[in-house]
Amino acid sequence: MIELLSNIVKGKKVLILGFGKEGQSTYKLLSRLNTCGRLDISDIKRPQYRFGPDTEIYSGDTYMDCLDSYDIVFKSPGVILPKDIHEYKCKITSQTEVFLAAYNRQVIGITGTKGKSTVSSLLYHVMSNSGVKCILAGNIGTPVFDVIENIDKDTVIVLELSCHQLEYCNYSPATAVLLNIYEDHLDHYRSFEDYKKAKKNIFLHQRPTDTLYCGDDVMLENGEVASRVFFINSDILPFKSFESIGNVKLKGQHNLKNCAFVYIISKNFGVSDEEFISLLQTFRPLKHRLEYIGTKHGVEYFDDSISTTVESTINAIKSIENVETVILGGMDRGIDYNPLIKFLLKSKLKNIILMYESGKRIYELFQNEAGSHNKKIIYCSDLQEAAITAQNVTSKGSACLLSPAS
Repeated sequence: MIELLSNIVKGKKVLILGFGKEGQSTYKLLSRLNTCGRLDISDIKRPQYRFGPDTEIYSGDTYMDCLDSYDIVFKSPGVILPKDIHEYKCKITSQTEVFLAAYNRQVIGITGTKGKSTVSSLLYHVMSNSGVKCILAGNIGTPVFDVIENIDKDTVIVLELSCHQLEYCNYSPATAVLLNIYEDHLDHYRSFEDYKKAKKNIFLHQRPTDTLYCGDDVMLENGEVASRVFFINSDILPFKSFESIGNVKLKGQHNLKNCAFVYIISKNFGVSDEEFISLLQTFRPLKHRLEYIGTKHGVEYFDDSISTTVESTINAIKSIENVETVILGGMDRGIDYNPLIKFLLKSKLKNIILMYESGKRIYELFQNEAGSHNKKIIYCSDLQEAAITAQNVTSKGSACLLSPAS
């Protein structure tokens, strides 16, 4: 990895585009290598960071005007290029692309609109507690350049990958997991099709001997997959429900399916059914993912604030048997909420509390359904008002769920 990276940047003018967690990680490693001809920084906000005396910093609205003055640009995830990548004279790459170029044979790459953090962390939990030498990195919070010193030829790398990390990547992991693709990030992508293309980079550069584990509801085009494909659903699990084995903190059918991906992959590493179930029972789910917060005045409260899609919110509502109130809304990314409206109208919910921009749009959609339902629809300006309202309207013995679909 170090040799590959050194050869890429040797004597070149290098720019780090975006100076968040990953940008800082790139800067530290490239500074240590000390082989760049130049190493400069570009970010919308001027970073509060101690740089070398010769480092040039670009910031403000014109921070991306300098790209073609450089040989190589390391783009951070989430930075939106104002032009098509092929219109730039410089080579635009990323931590993820260089990392996969070096280690793709050892990587289990996991992506999907929803569930990727749960699957990545559960897979790491099962494998690392079953004698498999592995590390967890990527979109889950650890930049890949920060873990290279922990990797040898026998290390299995569990790598969570976002659409932003995959968007311009020309390498795919030998083992790829595509959980699902729903409408999301439409504020970043021009269309749902562009978003799907970014996600599909998880497998588009695989070899015929590589493996793709795919959700059984993901639509693949004829001829676009060169590798072996396995479509996954929860039927492959050695149990029918979490309740049937007991002591599992995960909830819902969608998490059963997430477990199925972990089960089939860990089985390839020799993990028995008994061992898998035992480790599933000791797994602690990540925060903000159907997380039980506590009970107040006889009402259970659940935080599913990681939910940014219609599908994930529907799954969350289905997962909590006694849910009476849901809090929805946030930043409006242009998602189609009509399927959610139809579900909510048929659901067991009594109270639908809406907030912020997308909540206002959902509220207006509900106005078109006037007289055809018995739901209490309430619009609140912000989360604090929504939480207070939820306490006032939710009955003792039931549950309140924050799952914004935004």
